Formats: sequence, C-alpha cells, structure tokens
Amino acid sequence: MVIRMESTSYDLARRAAHDAAAARAFPGPDFRQVLQWIHEIVKPAAYVEIGVHSGESLALIGPGTLAAGIDPAPKPGFACPEGARLYAMTSNEFFRRHDPARIFGGRPVDLALIDGLHLFEQALEDFCNLERHMSREGIVAVHDTVPLDRETSSRRRTTEFYTGDVWKLVPLLNRRRGELEIATVMTGPAGLTLIRGLDPACDHGRLRQQAAGFRDLDYDYFDRFVRNSQRTIPNHFAAVGAFCQKTPVQSTRSSGAATPSA
Repeated sequence: MVIRMESTSYDLARRAAHDAAAARAFPGPDFRQVLQWIHEIVKPAAYVEIGVHSGESLALIGPGTLAAGIDPAPKPGFACPEGARLYAMTSNEFFRRHDPARIFGGRPVDLALIDGLHLFEQALEDFCNLERHMSREGIVAVHDTVPLDRETSSRRRTTEFYTGDVWKLVPLLNRRRGELEIATVMTGPAGLTLIRGLDPACDHGRLRQQAAGFRDLDYDYFDRFVRNSQRTIPNHFAAVGAFCQKTPVQSTRSSGAATPSA
C-alpha cells in the first residue's frame, strides 16, 4: 500500500498532486483489483500478507484460503475475514516465532504479498523469509515497486504518499537471481511486481550479502536504468492470468541502457 501519514501537518494539496500524478502514470484497475484477480486465478490454499493496515487487501481471500496477515499496527477496527488470522507483530518477529507450515497444516504458501515497511532491506528480508516457505509453483507479489518520483521514494519519509525504496528489490533479484521470473504489473498507485520460479532452498545468506551495493542506489538509477529495462505486463486480467498460470504472456521490456553492476 502507499503509506498514509496520520499527521494533519501534511500539505493536502501535495497529497492531491501525488494522487493525481499516480492516476496519470497508472491508468486502469488499481493494485487491489489486480490482487483480487490473482486470488481468483491462483486460488491459494495458503496465503501470507505482510502489511495488512486496514485489511482491504486481506479481505480479498476466497473460500478455501487460509491466510496469515502480519502487521505490528493494524488500523483500529480491523476485522479478519473468515479463514484469516492476524498476527500483530513485525514480519521479522513473525518468522522468528512462527512456522507457516504449522499454521497452514503442513501446506507450503501458494501466494504472498509484501506490502509492509517500505524500505529496501526490509522488503528483501521479507522476500527471503517468505521464499523459504513458498511452494515452488507459488507467487510472491511486491507492492510499490515503480516509484512516482524522487521525493516520495526517498529513504527518509517526508510525504504522505510514500513508497520508499522498495523498488531496489527488483534490480537486485534480476541481477542476482536470474532463474526467477519477474514481471511488474503497471497498476496504481505504484506498481505490483510478481515473482515466480521460487526456490525455498536458496542460499538467502548469500543473497543478503549481494544486496549491499543496492541499498545506496538513488532515484536517478531507477530513472536511467530500471524504468526502461524492467519486464512489465499489461494491467488487465488476461495478461496477469497468463503470467500466474505460466502460459505465454505478452510483456514488454523497453530497450534502455543495460543495467550496470551495483
């Protein structure tokens, strides 16, 4: 989710301008609609959501899905849908204290959403912790991977519309985990990246070490190298379904400059 600040000191005109810019950049259904499509297509038996907030995305689970929602500070009034359980803790604490296989009766996780703390290193940690418990046929979705601009994607938050630097996870995985299939749905407010071809036995310690040079990348790097080289798929049901079902999917990869080593 795009994180909203509770402070009334935020300039509402700036918020409106950011929302309008995101609507222009990402026409069509928003990420919750895309996530609903994915639930309908995948029909996960086990689903994990990191970053529940108000519960709107967790409420998209269908009949027969067991879900674990993780958020240290869910919005007051949050109510779990049938089949879901809320874990009011950080994702790091959740994976220290709980084994998803036990929660889901021995099943691996079929679908997961990373939408928690909007910092690169935490998104990476969430991915590593999730992949260990994913089905090899599973899908990890990462929200907020296409930053709107420099201000709203900085590591230090100064705006209500805020995606942080989660986007750095995509070039890291493209470079260091070439066996993964990664595509970004250009859906508002800030993109949704889908990752499949997962390997629960991956050496995640090595991946964490390889991530060191990516933390300090700035928005210019995204604008010059990532924006025009990432694989994207159209924001409609058929294209999302084709990716999720591992059938040929029409995608685009712009012909920009080659991504340099980080």
